[in-house]
Amino acid sequence: MLPTFTIRFSSRSVAAVLLGAALAASPALAKSGGSGNAGGNGNGHAYGKSADATQDAGTTSNGNSASALGALNGFIHASPKALANASPKSEIGKVAVVYAGLLQNYLAPATGTTPPTLAQLASALSAAANKPLTPAIIEAVNAKLEATNPALAQSLPTYSGGPTALATAIYGAI
Repeated sequence: MLPTFTIRFSSRSVAAVLLGAALAASPALAKSGGSGNAGGNGNGHAYGKSADATQDAGTTSNGNSASALGALNGFIHASPKALANASPKSEIGKVAVVYAGLLQNYLAPATGTTPPTLAQLASALSAAANKPLTPAIIEAVNAKLEATNPALAQSLPTYSGGPTALATAIYGAI
C-alpha cells in the first residue's frame, strides 16, 4: 500500500499560485526573454514597436507628433462628420464644440455679448488636452477647426497677426 500525503493550502497560497500562473501566461511576460530588452529579440522591439518613442509617435500632417498631441490627436484625425456630431462632453467635442464655440465668440462676438477672454480659450483647450500645449499644437487645432468649421473659416483669418499670432496669444494665457 502506498503512503498517503495530506497537503494543505491556505487561501493565500492558492492566490499566489494563481497570480503566478496568470502572470506567466500574460503576453507581456511571455514575449520577454532573457536578453534584457522588451520582446527578447535583441533589437529593442516589443510587439513590432521601436524602442525609440520618436519613431513610434509618427507625425501628423501639421508636423506635431501624435505623442505630443495626446488626447488632441483624436480631434486632429477626426472626420468632419465626427466633429459635427461630437458631444460637448466627449474628448473630441471639448475641442470641436466647446473650444470652437468660445473661439468663434472671441473672434466674432455676437452683438451685445461679452466675448470670452484669451484665458477662457486657453482653459477650454487645456481641459481637452492631456499633454502640455504649445503654440504649434494650438495652431494645428485652430487650422483643423478652420478646415472643418465654416464660421471659423471666415473668422480665423481676421485675427491681427494671423494664425501664429493667435496661437501664441492663447498659449500666453495658459
